[in-house]
Amino acid sequence: MISRRTTLAVLGGALAAPALRAASAQSAWPNRPIRMIVPFPPGGSTDVLARVIGEYLSKELGQTVVIENRPGSAGNVGVNAIARAEPDGYTIGVSTIGPLSAHIELYRTLPFDPRTDFTYIADIYEIPNVLVVNPSNPVKTVQEFIAWAKEKGPGKVSYGTPGLGTTAHLSTEFLSRKVGLQLLHVPYRTGAVAVQDLIAGRIDFMFDNLPTITGQIQGGTIKPIAVSTARRWGGLPNVPTMIEGGVPDFDVTSWSGMLAPKGLPADIAKRLTDAHIKIGRDPAFVKRFEEMGATSTMKGPEALQARMATEIPRWAEVVKASGAKVD
Repeated sequence: MISRRTTLAVLGGALAAPALRAASAQSAWPNRPIRMIVPFPPGGSTDVLARVIGEYLSKELGQTVVIENRPGSAGNVGVNAIARAEPDGYTIGVSTIGPLSAHIELYRTLPFDPRTDFTYIADIYEIPNVLVVNPSNPVKTVQEFIAWAKEKGPGKVSYGTPGLGTTAHLSTEFLSRKVGLQLLHVPYRTGAVAVQDLIAGRIDFMFDNLPTITGQIQGGTIKPIAVSTARRWGGLPNVPTMIEGGVPDFDVTSWSGMLAPKGLPADIAKRLTDAHIKIGRDPAFVKRFEEMGATSTMKGPEALQARMATEIPRWAEVVKASGAKVD
């Protein structure tokens, strides 16, 4: 007869096997490609910068990082996909300022809570928005632009954005609130289409992320008036800030963070954070970002959460003042 002790040992071994396999798989992470969700279409600022990060992460982690574009609802669709993924280290994703801060007040319902539904990996980059007009527009300064818009009358000046809740939209709402403009919002599916309509003269102006419009500015097909950040941007040293243009306290930086699903094992989260910080110290990586109009920040999860804690109430105030709501 098999002894009770032997039976218990066999059963114990059988029960322990799945846990041992799980621990082994975790320790071997990553042993297959990693998916990085980008919540915007290909070709935009978030997509282009994420692909550079993915390239460097692939080298650092020894596994391919595959970009998966999941656009929709100003980034909410893709960010929700990050939240709903398995917390196994094989799905990470980028989120921008909108889903991580402004959308809490802007959207009546969100399928995720940016404050609780994620493992925060890193604060990854900053980019400015640029106020741009068609070159045929005679305005050259912020004050000339404001005077021109007011002279045209309420609702007579149109602006394009990649959608409600994007930094292009938030920057314009911030300006409207500051100087008392009533503007016509024309939301597009992508910023690139909005830029083409600006070039064609179908809309009057827009704010857009610098990496998306660097080529058009350099080519002279759109004219920069001011940057949205508190200080002049290295890539556009001759373009003044909105503050220099006479709009006090105008400081809008488009920023992004790297996320993973809530419940990611701590050791995998640390490896991901350490990898981001390491590539952020690479001069070649920093230079590539600068050439694209972005600044690499690459700080840990505490920096990202601190930024969110500041930005959430700030944009709640702006959204409330604008009266904007999205179902």
